[in-house]
Amino acid sequence: MTENGPRQTTYFVDAVSRFLESATWLNDSHLPSVVALQGLACELDLQPSAALYAQFGLYHRSLLKEKPVEPSAVNPFEELLRR
Repeated sequence: MTENGPRQTTYFVDAVSRFLESATWLNDSHLPSVVALQGLACELDLQPSAALYAQFGLYHRSLLKEKPVEPSAVNPFEELLRR
């Protein structure tokens, strides 16, 4: 509790900031999803709900899917199936 009222937590906002700092693969074409993720993080810190968690997860996973796959990260079994 602060002298101005209850202390606001910023767990989601902080997590999104840290995610974006490390997500070097994101560019301006991802801005709509990034802005949506940041907005959802603010709302989740203020008043969490199941619906917001679900939307947050969708946006987060969609941005993670944009990360390029490094050649060493290819599954060897997957490589065999491609032959």
